[in-house]
Amino acid sequence: MEVISANCDTDIMMTLDTMPIPFRYIDSLEEKQHIALFYDDLEYALLIEFRFIKNGLLKGEQCIYATEEDSGSIVLKFLRYGIPLHYFQTGKLRVMQMRERCGDRDEILKKCKNDIEEIRHGLLPPFRIVSRIVPNVSTPDGISIELELEKLVHRHFEDFCGSLMCPYNISGIEQTKRKQWLEDLRLSHHVCIYAPKFGQGGVFCPCQ
Repeated sequence: MEVISANCDTDIMMTLDTMPIPFRYIDSLEEKQHIALFYDDLEYALLIEFRFIKNGLLKGEQCIYATEEDSGSIVLKFLRYGIPLHYFQTGKLRVMQMRERCGDRDEILKKCKNDIEEIRHGLLPPFRIVSRIVPNVSTPDGISIELELEKLVHRHFEDFCGSLMCPYNISGIEQTKRKQWLEDLRLSHHVCIYAPKFGQGGVFCPCQ
């Protein structure tokens, strides 16, 4: 399965009974949500992320896709997925490349907060964002800074005016305290999507 070959024809082949649960949830989304996406299969995760963005565009929402991957390659994947070029030309969809931040913990945290402001600059509600601010969460500092930012966003989410999806490759999270990191991340979101392999996974709401 290759994510960039997926398009609306794939949906026609699916019935409500055969559609993966994460897809069903994304299609049912009405109110703004802070969503954690935990995945093992990158291509499956991209399908979920792209579907989230596509549904927002169809509703007239402005969308941001921020990633550590090359922005040009992501644009090509969006086009091959079936997102029309005019969404990029009109600024309705922007792809931003997140850079690895260097320095001590305070410096990295300050730079990451500036990245958040850059992502939000010029956004008009309602909007959708797919992003994780700290690209490398395989170190204690990386994941702890990311978690601090997640908690900050979640505390003030009523003022956020849009939906946010935060993707995490489970195997890429710092391993010595991975179980605790995942639990803390879970409690810092309204909804968690677990997507191990294509067609599998579920959606649950953490007990706050």
